[in-house]
Amino acid sequence: MAPRLRVLSHLTFAAVCMKSSTQTESESGAGSGGERRRVLKKILILMACAVADVLSPRAAAADGLLAKLQKRDWKQLAKPLLPSVVALPITELSFPPWLAGTWQVSSTFAGFELPVKKLSKKTLMSDKAIPGFEKLSIVQVPDVGAEGSFTLRFNRRPDGVVVEDKQYNLASMINNALGQKAVEAVTCPSGDRCSIEFGAGATRNAEQIELFYNSRESDLSDDGNIIVYSEYLRQVTYSLSTTMGVARQEVGEYQHFWMFKKQASGYVSGNLLTAAYFNPQDSLFFEAPFSPVVVYSNDLLLKPLDAATDAPEEEEDEQEEAQ
Repeated sequence: MAPRLRVLSHLTFAAVCMKSSTQTESESGAGSGGERRRVLKKILILMACAVADVLSPRAAAADGLLAKLQKRDWKQLAKPLLPSVVALPITELSFPPWLAGTWQVSSTFAGFELPVKKLSKKTLMSDKAIPGFEKLSIVQVPDVGAEGSFTLRFNRRPDGVVVEDKQYNLASMINNALGQKAVEAVTCPSGDRCSIEFGAGATRNAEQIELFYNSRESDLSDDGNIIVYSEYLRQVTYSLSTTMGVARQEVGEYQHFWMFKKQASGYVSGNLLTAAYFNPQDSLFFEAPFSPVVVYSNDLLLKPLDAATDAPEEEEDEQEEAQ
């Protein structure tokens, strides 16, 4: 009976989407207020359509995260909509056994893309609120465009499940990017939140960062040698301001898409795509409410921490082919 209810829900949403979108296109708002109401109504309709897609059994069956990323289409990196409509529990991700341990990671910036063509590069580059345009505005890529070297740790729990050591990894990526022990403490009181405290005077860009994880997804290849996972975050950064006694607060929204591929040599090649979005307070938000406005790419190479030698040349070729 439950599957039938899901289908009926999907059909109901689909009917609303088709009827309402047609009506919205034919409406004309009177003045700026009417136009704004029309845009808001259209966004709500789009959100309903997105929920319909999620409820659709066909959509759920075919498009896993790995299949989405293999399409190499920026539209697949759109802001997840369901958490904005329905509160879902954010569970801890698990990883394949071969990723357990501590890894020395080298990160190379592979470029960026501006998917929203109706917005000029000049317009986007002048918007400093977009994640990645300021240091530490994307906490796991603290200095976008720079090469990085840091360590990542994945722990094996007593029940055998491999999980990420989130506190260790966040501190490692930040400290190595800033070239000092800037992080005083990292606490993750729940699976959907982490707090990062910086030492006094460690950086002008942040005194404290709050991370809110609103969506997670993972997928494993059939042979078990490739794992991809995504995390959608809302980052709130507190730092010094020019007003005495008032902290500056910056809010950013972005989504990480990680890929790790096991190599025969014992190394792991990978890639990190980061899709940055407008936050609702941005003056350009209604130009692209759900689409990524900038997508950054970093190629990764992971070596077991006790491996002292550099990656052989053929391993670097394997890393390029994996992207």
